[in-house]
Amino acid sequence: MEYKHLVKDFIERTQKNLELIETLKANDPNMEVYEVTQLINSLLGIIVLPKEAQFTQIPTTPLADLKQQGWAIPPIIANHPKTPNLRELIRYMRHAVAHFNIEFITDGYNLTGVKLWNVDPRTRPGIKDWEVCLSLVELRDLTKRLSAILKQTS
Repeated sequence: MEYKHLVKDFIERTQKNLELIETLKANDPNMEVYEVTQLINSLLGIIVLPKEAQFTQIPTTPLADLKQQGWAIPPIIANHPKTPNLRELIRYMRHAVAHFNIEFITDGYNLTGVKLWNVDPRTRPGIKDWEVCLSLVELRDLTKRLSAILKQTS
């Protein structure tokens, strides 16, 4: 099947693949599929590629407005000015995912969340200048909401 609208189609296909893996795991918890791995892989198709193709079309909706709409907005950790809007949040998340600045959080056995961060090698090599922690539920919800918005802008 061809891509008629590259970014929109890629996001939709990425989302469907993620949903399939989640469904398989929900139906058979012992099945050897990795829904968290697929969620992180999906960020490439949902955040990284669209950001590169249409950054200026991503809305600059203030994060406070999104939070009022029920979005799970992660608190910013580290010495970084507040991320003001959706476009900047996607930009920082894109950098974290694309440069594999990811740490998986566990409860000792199960994966429970992820930490994402950025380092600006031009100004402060090796020093985190943006960092967030998200539970898997928050990351999944954020991914779903981002997909919907990015499909609208493509």
